[in-house]
Amino acid sequence: MRTNIMRLRQICSNYLSAILLIMGLILLVVGVGGWLGWYAAIMLAGVSLIVLALLINYEEKEVNP
Repeated sequence: MRTNIMRLRQICSNYLSAILLIMGLILLVVGVGGWLGWYAAIMLAGVSLIVLALLINYEEKEVNP
């Protein structure tokens, strides 16, 4: 049991920024969906995911040139 908790903790610390980005994206889409309408929220989610993918790609190039 203790090793599972330690393993989960390590996974969360390694992917903390990705987890926070995904949670923030979900909250943003839900908020905009309620405010502007669901079509706008879906478009915002698509744009956000494209930007997120570009940022991850840029970061990987910086770390491993």
